[in-house]
Amino acid sequence: MLQTIKRSTMKLKMIKCKCCGEDMPELRLTKYGYNFCVTCSDNGKGEGMKHGVPVMMGEGDHTWIETVIMNDDQYRAYNHNEKALKNLDKSGKAEMQDMDDDKNLYGPVIIKDVDGK
Repeated sequence: MLQTIKRSTMKLKMIKCKCCGEDMPELRLTKYGYNFCVTCSDNGKGEGMKHGVPVMMGEGDHTWIETVIMNDDQYRAYNHNEKALKNLDKSGKAEMQDMDDDKNLYGPVIIKDVDGK
Protein backbone atom coordinates (compact mmCIF):
# COMPACT_ATOMS: atom_id res chain seq x y z
CA MET A 1 0.00 0.00 0.00
CA LEU A 2 1.49 3.30 -1.08
CA GLN A 3 1.31 6.29 1.16
CA THR A 4 1.85 9.81 0.11
CA ILE A 5 3.81 12.10 2.34
CA LYS A 6 2.48 15.58 2.60
CA ARG A 7 5.24 18.17 2.69
CA SER A 8 4.67 20.87 5.21
CA THR A 9 5.15 24.42 4.14
CA MET A 10 5.89 25.56 7.66
CA LYS A 11 7.99 28.71 7.82
CA LEU A 12 11.04 28.25 10.03
CA LYS A 13 12.96 31.06 11.63
CA MET A 14 16.46 31.00 10.14
CA ILE A 15 19.74 31.93 11.81
CA LYS A 16 23.33 32.04 10.52
CA CYS A 17 25.62 28.99 10.77
CA LYS A 18 28.69 29.75 12.93
CA CYS A 19 31.00 27.97 10.46
CA CYS A 20 29.91 28.95 6.96
CA GLY A 21 27.48 31.82 7.59
CA GLU A 22 24.66 30.23 5.55
CA ASP A 23 21.08 30.13 6.81
CA MET A 24 20.00 27.25 9.02
CA PRO A 25 16.82 26.62 11.06
CA GLU A 26 16.88 28.10 14.56
CA LEU A 27 15.18 24.92 15.74
CA ARG A 28 18.46 23.08 15.12
CA LEU A 29 20.08 25.27 17.80
CA THR A 30 17.24 25.53 20.30
CA LYS A 31 16.03 21.93 20.25
CA TYR A 32 19.21 19.97 19.44
CA GLY A 33 22.00 22.33 20.55
CA TYR A 34 23.87 22.52 17.20
CA ASN A 35 25.13 25.96 16.20
CA PHE A 36 26.28 24.78 12.75
CA CYS A 37 24.35 23.61 9.70
CA VAL A 38 23.95 20.07 8.36
CA THR A 39 26.37 20.77 5.49
CA CYS A 40 29.13 21.83 7.90
CA SER A 41 28.39 18.79 10.05
CA ASP A 42 28.72 16.47 7.04
CA ASN A 43 32.01 18.12 6.04
CA GLY A 44 33.47 17.80 9.55
CA LYS A 45 33.57 21.55 10.17
CA GLY A 46 31.01 21.72 12.97
CA GLU A 47 32.58 20.13 16.01
CA GLY A 48 35.68 19.06 14.14
CA MET A 49 36.60 15.81 12.49
CA LYS A 50 36.05 12.61 14.46
CA HIS A 51 38.66 9.86 14.74
CA GLY A 52 38.34 6.25 15.83
CA VAL A 53 41.04 4.32 17.67
CA PRO A 54 40.77 0.53 18.11
CA VAL A 55 41.46 -0.58 21.69
CA MET A 56 41.87 -4.19 22.85
CA MET A 57 40.03 -4.83 26.10
CA GLY A 58 39.98 -7.79 28.49
CA GLU A 59 42.57 -10.52 28.93
CA GLY A 60 43.16 -14.13 27.98
CA ASP A 61 40.25 -15.79 26.19
CA HIS A 62 37.99 -12.88 27.10
CA THR A 63 39.34 -10.16 24.82
CA TRP A 64 37.45 -7.88 22.47
CA ILE A 65 38.13 -4.83 20.36
CA GLU A 66 36.33 -1.55 21.01
CA THR A 67 36.54 1.58 18.92
CA VAL A 68 36.97 4.78 20.89
CA ILE A 69 35.59 7.82 19.06
CA MET A 70 37.32 11.11 19.81
CA ASN A 71 37.33 14.63 18.44
CA ASP A 72 40.32 16.19 16.70
CA ASP A 73 41.88 17.71 19.87
CA GLN A 74 41.60 14.45 21.80
CA TYR A 75 43.12 12.54 18.87
CA ARG A 76 46.10 14.93 18.69
CA ALA A 77 46.69 14.50 22.44
CA TYR A 78 46.42 10.70 22.05
CA ASN A 79 49.00 10.71 19.21
CA HIS A 80 51.31 12.98 21.23
CA ASN A 81 51.17 10.58 24.20
CA GLU A 82 51.76 7.53 21.99
CA LYS A 83 54.84 9.13 20.40
CA ALA A 84 56.14 10.19 23.84
CA LEU A 85 55.71 6.64 25.15
CA LYS A 86 57.55 5.22 22.13
CA ASN A 87 60.45 7.67 22.57
CA LEU A 88 60.64 7.17 26.34
CA ASP A 89 64.12 6.39 27.69
CA LYS A 90 64.04 2.74 28.67
CA SER A 91 67.62 2.53 30.01
CA GLY A 92 66.43 2.42 33.63
CA LYS A 93 64.03 -0.46 33.00
CA ALA A 94 64.76 -4.09 33.88
CA GLU A 95 66.08 -6.13 30.97
CA MET A 96 63.88 -8.88 29.60
CA GLN A 97 65.78 -11.97 28.49
CA ASP A 98 64.54 -14.03 25.59
CA MET A 99 65.10 -17.60 26.74
CA ASP A 100 64.40 -19.00 23.26
CA ASP A 101 67.57 -17.42 21.88
CA ASP A 102 69.83 -18.52 24.74
CA LYS A 103 72.60 -20.75 23.31
CA ASN A 104 73.81 -22.01 26.71
CA LEU A 105 70.88 -24.37 27.17
CA TYR A 106 71.23 -28.03 26.25
CA GLY A 107 68.90 -30.98 26.35
CA PRO A 108 67.26 -33.41 26.55
CA VAL A 109 68.99 -34.72 29.67
CA ILE A 110 68.84 -38.42 30.61
CA ILE A 111 69.07 -39.11 34.35
CA LYS A 112 70.79 -42.36 35.31
CA ASP A 113 71.21 -44.02 38.75
CA VAL A 114 74.52 -44.63 40.30
CA ASP A 115 74.71 -48.01 38.54
CA GLY A 116 74.59 -46.28 35.17
CA LYS A 117 71.15 -47.59 34.32
